[in-house]
Amino acid sequence: MKPNQSSTTAENNAMLRLYESMRPDNERIFNDPYSAFFLPDGVIDAPDRNEQIQQAIRNWETHFPGVSNAIVARTRFIDDCLDAAIVEGIRQLVILGAGYDTRAMRCEALKKSVTVFELDHPSTQIKKLKRIKNDLKEELSHVRYIPIDFSKENLANKLFTCGYDDALKTLFIWEGVTYYIPESAVDRTLSFIAHHSPSRSSVIFDYFPPTVADGTTELTEARALREGLSRIGEEIVFGISPGRINEFMQARGFSVIQNLTVEDYRATYFNGVNKDRIVSEMFIFVQANVS
Repeated sequence: MKPNQSSTTAENNAMLRLYESMRPDNERIFNDPYSAFFLPDGVIDAPDRNEQIQQAIRNWETHFPGVSNAIVARTRFIDDCLDAAIVEGIRQLVILGAGYDTRAMRCEALKKSVTVFELDHPSTQIKKLKRIKNDLKEELSHVRYIPIDFSKENLANKLFTCGYDDALKTLFIWEGVTYYIPESAVDRTLSFIAHHSPSRSSVIFDYFPPTVADGTTELTEARALREGLSRIGEEIVFGISPGRINEFMQARGFSVIQNLTVEDYRATYFNGVNKDRIVSEMFIFVQANVS
């Protein structure tokens, strides 16, 4: 992401979540009405807002076929994992690179017993907080917003200063981030989680295969996405081979609970009326517990 610029990807993801939420009840994979507060400036108050959103999604699907539906599946997968984690008794939720994540708003169970820590680049977080204050006007006393430049600032210092308790069972959500940072930064984040949360705390993240990161992929949508993201200053630099994910996570103090490829989440989320949706295979979702 370019310095002093809020995340374009975060705005696009909010637009995609709202588009999914606009579908009929029997078609939508999830419902996120709060995403309407975090659309791009030129769209949020436009009289033809819905038409603009629909056209944008059609354009994305033309250039990056299946990517939108993979992101939709990612959102639903993380929602399902969060629901299960709340039932299992988490006391803290840490959202790394939160962007315009709305789970703290739309998940009522979080408001009762879970402290939420949202960490993100100051430029994006300032814009998010402005929208919450001016437009949403909702009390979110269970959320602690922590500005951080992950490339320069220490995650531990930031979290502990804001009341993070490493004795409490915690879920870490790391959505749409790993492929933008080098392996050393991935290792630092996983090391913090492994050493500063109790056993059976969890991390959920998505990743790309190495061929997407190095540009050798044969997937048309992956090549096009790399080029498109590069133009807005969001380079893809890291990937993990799906066949190595168990080894990769075990070496960093975790046991893999779920590792979903496109075959898995297509079968889970895209059936019935949605069975013909095109879904890209470049996204892989993993949930792992602290050993």
